[in-house]
Amino acid sequence: MAQLVDPKFLLVKHSEGWNVDRCALWMEQNNQHHDWCYPVSGQPFPDLADYSGVIIFGGANSANDCNTQDWIRAELKFIESCLKVDIPYVGICLGAQMLAKVLGAPVTKHPDELNEIGFYEVKPTEQSGNYLKEPLEILQWHREGFELPSGATQLAYSERFPNQAYKLSDHVHGMQFHPEVNLAALRIWHERNSKREVGRLNDEQRAQQVADALRCEPAITEWFGNFLSTWTGVAAAKAAA
Repeated sequence: MAQLVDPKFLLVKHSEGWNVDRCALWMEQNNQHHDWCYPVSGQPFPDLADYSGVIIFGGANSANDCNTQDWIRAELKFIESCLKVDIPYVGICLGAQMLAKVLGAPVTKHPDELNEIGFYEVKPTEQSGNYLKEPLEILQWHREGFELPSGATQLAYSERFPNQAYKLSDHVHGMQFHPEVNLAALRIWHERNSKREVGRLNDEQRAQQVADALRCEPAITEWFGNFLSTWTGVAAAKAAA
């Protein structure tokens, strides 16, 4: 890849109108140049040579929808391109599942049809190192999980879905949970969820998630800020090399 004078990051989301999340705020507060891409809306993926790193967020679709959704196929090819040029990459929820699929690992439902929707504890593995030093209660919103890709290092696990975070290198990460979803983003998700017939939460579930978000806010914000600081630093150094 061409050397970049100033680091710039590409943030890929699968729906518009909720750029009030922790990642967006952290990028703004830390003066990190970034662009947004919305492939579900028909926006094409830009040239990777313009960026120091890529973050792909979650979404309502499955990584296995490549047979019915053109944008899923295009995004899988885009992730393949990210790996080919070895650009720093972070996949969150669907972004982690799609990375796993590109790497040949299955993405499937829980064998007992269980899900994780709400705040669940994720725990560090013996290989976690500085990634996660102690258990962290954090938002989950998924019905599918992934097997650990070949060559990847497992960094975190949970009781229901054992593979919660992994890395291929110091600059390529996947995480099943949602560290980007702060209270502002969660309220938008709740509003959208209330209008859906499938998977709709009730008022009690939404209230519990709001209470959990408030309680867990300091720990999640500190962890995610540390992660982004380390990852963007690695990405900037790699782009400048």
